[in-house]
Amino acid sequence: MTEEQHRDAAAKLARMWSTIGFEPFQHGVHFLDCHLQRPLDLLAERQQEFSALGRSWSGHN
Repeated sequence: MTEEQHRDAAAKLARMWSTIGFEPFQHGVHFLDCHLQRPLDLLAERQQEFSALGRSWSGHN
């Protein structure tokens, strides 16, 4: 990978991780405080989205 591809991939991963509550720390490191309610709520939202996507896909096949 080129340096630019690496930066792009890292940015995409960071955006994805933030959707379930990971927070940036430093030097590409992210952390998740599992004792907070927010990550649990975000995870539940992602699971609902995934279930809806699966139902939608099933309806088309």
